[in-house]
Amino acid sequence: MAVSPSLVEHFSKPSSLVHMLFYRESALDVLLLLEQYQFDVYAVKRCLTEIARHLRDTPTSVKDLHVHNFVPRLCSCLQPYTTNFTIISCLCLLLRRLFSLGGTHHSSVVTSGLWKVVVDAMKHDSGNVNLFEMGCALTSALCLERSGVAHGTILSAASYAFSRVVEANQIEMVQSGVLDMLCVAMQTNNQLSSVYIGAAQTVANLVYKNAGTADRALKSDLPQLFSMGLHSFFKDAAVVTALAQVLFQLHVASPPKAQHSYLTWGCVDRVRACLAAHVADVDTEYHLLRTLEVTLRDNEPAKDVFCAKEMPFHLVTIFEDVITAVSQRRSGGGGASSAAFLSFVSAVIFSHVAIMTNVTTSSTCTRGTSSA
Repeated sequence: MAVSPSLVEHFSKPSSLVHMLFYRESALDVLLLLEQYQFDVYAVKRCLTEIARHLRDTPTSVKDLHVHNFVPRLCSCLQPYTTNFTIISCLCLLLRRLFSLGGTHHSSVVTSGLWKVVVDAMKHDSGNVNLFEMGCALTSALCLERSGVAHGTILSAASYAFSRVVEANQIEMVQSGVLDMLCVAMQTNNQLSSVYIGAAQTVANLVYKNAGTADRALKSDLPQLFSMGLHSFFKDAAVVTALAQVLFQLHVASPPKAQHSYLTWGCVDRVRACLAAHVADVDTEYHLLRTLEVTLRDNEPAKDVFCAKEMPFHLVTIFEDVITAVSQRRSGGGGASSAAFLSFVSAVIFSHVAIMTNVTTSSTCTRGTSSA
């Protein structure tokens, strides 16, 4: 749809009068305006901003938008703007506001192709870290029941039904090539911790309780890149924690394949170095120990590697350092409680190693047959 020359002239030099053009009584009215002026960059930006404002000030308007096919209509207007960072930024802000009001639109954002508008923008400008972070946040949000809550966490019929929507989103987004895009971003920006964190958190959400998407991730270059990330950023607690979390979710979703990948890419050595670097950070230690625990479950090759690399000795030494660090900074009993929890996880790890069927002996670990 063409825009009148006078309007184009006004948009090129915005005035208070032009700004007033976009103030409407409802978000639906602004949507109609967006459709009318969808080929004008300034008009699109202003309409997206105004719809987000309506959602903030009048949350009930989200119901009207759903009834009137808001997401497909929005997608139709934004197809030409995959190379416009400003428009994509406004879209991500709008969708974040939309998701904060519930999961009504989660499915349509993916099925309509609106999510892919953002992903195409990310592919087009793979070096734009701000865009990458926004796209990762959007993708993760489409895998969550609501902000910060994974699907299936809340026990209710509605939550169960919504889990089916989220699982469909996970599958559709993975099939659309999001994993390849994340690989390219990590390879292109391999010195940026924020890229590794964003990619790891996104993959963790994409594979959460979904064996199909986890298998796809494990067949990609992601496990190798995650291992490299643990090596390159072993002193960065935020990166290490994010990578440990995604490795854990991969194990939960697809245990045998994740266990094989963990050993193939040398994650035991990586985790050992990370554990030694973060003895003062109980949370990071916990997430790292979780990855060891799940990879040792009913996994004889992993147990052999664990002992061959003298991990029992290293874990005991590291745990002593953790106790020292915690005792130096704790107030009350909190520090002791955290250390006690780590000791429990460590005990589970050693119990996995003790329960086995074959006999292997190393200088630091003797594994015998178990009657269990």
